[in-house]
Amino acid sequence: IANPKPVPSDCLENRAVLSNLLTPLGFTILEAENGQEGLVALQNQAPDLVITDLAMPVMDGFEFLGHIRHTEAFKDTKVIVSSASVSQSDQQMALNQGGDAFLAKPVDAIALFHLLADLLHLAWTYQPLEEPAKQVAPASLELVVPPQAILEQLLALAERDQVQDLRSQLKELKVSDKDYAAFVDPLLQLAQQYQTEAIEAQLQHYLTQAITSVPAENA
Repeated sequence: IANPKPVPSDCLENRAVLSNLLTPLGFTILEAENGQEGLVALQNQAPDLVITDLAMPVMDGFEFLGHIRHTEAFKDTKVIVSSASVSQSDQQMALNQGGDAFLAKPVDAIALFHLLADLLHLAWTYQPLEEPAKQVAPASLELVVPPQAILEQLLALAERDQVQDLRSQLKELKVSDKDYAAFVDPLLQLAQQYQTEAIEAQLQHYLTQAITSVPAENA
């Protein structure tokens, strides 16, 4: 990848989702809180691709798209419109206004990667999956689950799609105690594939077990 530079324009939390997905892949991310700031970023950086919401303060996505398509320097810039509004009329209006593609929220990582490959003419290189975790932690080794507080921290990161931070915490957990290997390795494999929903389900399962295993207080 020749260092493409998408510019997401959205609220902080949604921008963080895109940044966590794209930064580890070599993209340079420029952030803007609204369309007006997005235009300034376009003038200063000339990115290869823009990701914009429709509902933004100061200047919304429709007006932002209008400025892009009516400005000679920006008119050929690729634009993905990413919005929680999935009505056919909003999607068609966004495309009519100049969007190249529509991506519904919450953002699906695989759909995003397909759009980037199509619009930026990228060819993804996939890293082979690691060997099954049982080869790192033998099946005979008892699964050791970390305390409830740590499970809740990991779950919070997964729910916010903070994949990079989640991977870091999982690796630190394994380094701190090798007995956690059988717990950590499958989650790391899921994180490598950005399967945050599967990670959430697994952590919820462990949390349920942790809660139900706590003996009730004596009456």
